[in-house]
Amino acid sequence: MRHGHLAVTLTVVLGLALALASAGAAFAADSDDPSGTAAMIDIGMSARALGMGGAHIAVADDASAVYYNPAGLAFIGGHNVTSLYTSLHGAAGYLALGYAQKNLGAGLLRLNASGVEETDEFANVIGVFNTTDLTAMAGYGREIMPNLSLGGAVKLYTQKLRDASGTGITGDVGALYKSEDGRFRAGAVGRNLFGHVKYAGGATDPFDRSFGVGAAFAPSDKLLLAADVGLASGLTARIGAEYQLRNLAVRAGGVLSGGDVSVTAGAGFAMQNFCVDYAYQTHKVLPDSHRLSLSMSF
Repeated sequence: MRHGHLAVTLTVVLGLALALASAGAAFAADSDDPSGTAAMIDIGMSARALGMGGAHIAVADDASAVYYNPAGLAFIGGHNVTSLYTSLHGAAGYLALGYAQKNLGAGLLRLNASGVEETDEFANVIGVFNTTDLTAMAGYGREIMPNLSLGGAVKLYTQKLRDASGTGITGDVGALYKSEDGRFRAGAVGRNLFGHVKYAGGATDPFDRSFGVGAAFAPSDKLLLAADVGLASGLTARIGAEYQLRNLAVRAGGVLSGGDVSVTAGAGFAMQNFCVDYAYQTHKVLPDSHRLSLSMSF
């Protein structure tokens, strides 16, 4: 009976993954927005995940599940809260908050840049302005059959500039399978599947759809390995590993996108129900980034 359930669940996950990938290829081919819309949604929500190269589609086992794969909310135990802060290349401050409990999750992302210089056509500075991007999200995940869950999240995005502002609603869907012993997990997710940002002047921009599949495997209680492949305007591959040593976790990962390779590393320290996580990521052109998360479970 278990083999029958396993075959069915794997078939469902694989079918959804292939459907998302096919749709992603079609959307990517039709995309005419090279600059991107609401790019702040892609920064992340967890220093733990970012230390592992961002490979978290199949992991999704903490308060950041609403962001990485809402189907993971079906397997959450207790109450989980997380936060993430980073200064993006010294130009903007980014804050993320996440909450998850059994079946339900919520999140908030805020990007703020102040003192941005405004120039005229001759590159003369004529003033400074601030910009703020904010995304609020709510998600739900449910186990539809043993060890297989489906989930979705709705996201409200707003952007405020000095002379313009925009608002839009979009959403994600995901699937997650975990083996009976919990050591193997496979997932698929489609992000920003509908909607557009409408600006005060009447212009609109569709959200940038992205699609991904991932797998995670824990060969022991101390080691976790994960890998994701994502499709947006191009393919992005992410790999990561986490090793637990008592209250300390060390992490490493890598990101391959458009021929560029970025290396990540991180560490976490847990004390009772409280955890501090740090992540570091290299960048080919811009300054390297540092991310800090504070998390709690109860």
